[in-house]
Amino acid sequence: MELSKEKIVFEVIKGRRSVRSFKDEEVPREMLIRILEAGQWAPNPSNVQSWRFIVVQEAKQLGTLKTLSPGFPKAPAAIVVCSDQRDMKRFGETLRLILTAEEAAMAVQNMLLMAYSLGFGSCPVASFSKAGIKELLELPDHIYPILLIALGFLDEQPVPPQRKELSRITFWERYQEE
Repeated sequence: MELSKEKIVFEVIKGRRSVRSFKDEEVPREMLIRILEAGQWAPNPSNVQSWRFIVVQEAKQLGTLKTLSPGFPKAPAAIVVCSDQRDMKRFGETLRLILTAEEAAMAVQNMLLMAYSLGFGSCPVASFSKAGIKELLELPDHIYPILLIALGFLDEQPVPPQRKELSRITFWERYQEE
């Protein structure tokens, strides 16, 4: 029996977990490209596409990245998601910061889902030294690092956490306290 697109997509959404334990095995470049393409097709404000993706696979670079982000798991690959702020100039400063975060989050979600669908584990990480990452990756002032993605073949699939009942988080027509 063939699964519908809806069932396939929903299974990928439900199956994706933040993985923190990876096999010490290189991620093939063609798979990384597919994951990056998924990020490229994410929604973005006014089609500015300010995202910039930096793939890190070299062991020394990954070790330094881990030093700059203690919560970053030991992984064979990382994608550093950045924003080219020159593309965001038309927006005021406050709106630019919000849109930059939203754009990156949508791209990262696409990449996480694609990684899972290809059999990889991934983990988004937001806690890191922005100045340290800028120095490590030799980023110019207009390139702003936003999120890190740890990526690799998963060592074990984490158990999904419980979710609140949909009826507790959804309201129709207006918000109502329980």
